[in-house]
Amino acid sequence: MNKQNSSKTDTNPVSITKQDLSPGLFSYRVIFRHGQCDPAGIVYTPEFFNVFNWAVEEWFCTHLGIDYQGVVGSRRTGLGYVNASATFFVPCYMGEAIDIFVVVERVGGKSYSLRLHALKGYTEALRGYFTTVTTSLETHRPIGIPEDIREALIKYEAQNK
Repeated sequence: MNKQNSSKTDTNPVSITKQDLSPGLFSYRVIFRHGQCDPAGIVYTPEFFNVFNWAVEEWFCTHLGIDYQGVVGSRRTGLGYVNASATFFVPCYMGEAIDIFVVVERVGGKSYSLRLHALKGYTEALRGYFTTVTTSLETHRPIGIPEDIREALIKYEAQNK
């Protein structure tokens, strides 16, 4: 069974290994530094949401071929999270690297949901869940997902089922 299909509604999520993930998934490597950790060298919880966002931005730019800054900047389309959460399996420490793998869970009319698996080596350390709503940055109201983004999300999702 492919355990990567666990969702945030799972009552008892189980960490996965790298072999449970589709081989075509985009990944982004992060090494945690001193300023991201508490005095015991454990990564602060909010830092994970920062690095998850870095991974999503890099995924847009390098893998989907969509300029994230251009979407928000010149196109004035917001890509804000309407929901963000994480499940933690093991702590991460200063100097450790994690590889964040991006999974598209759902593409709707005005929003899409991502699941991010953060692995230390071959074992999952934590999992993030994000629902993004596309908005007009002029009106701050939801809008339909722009067609180029929708097509890229659907194509990536189909390639990694």
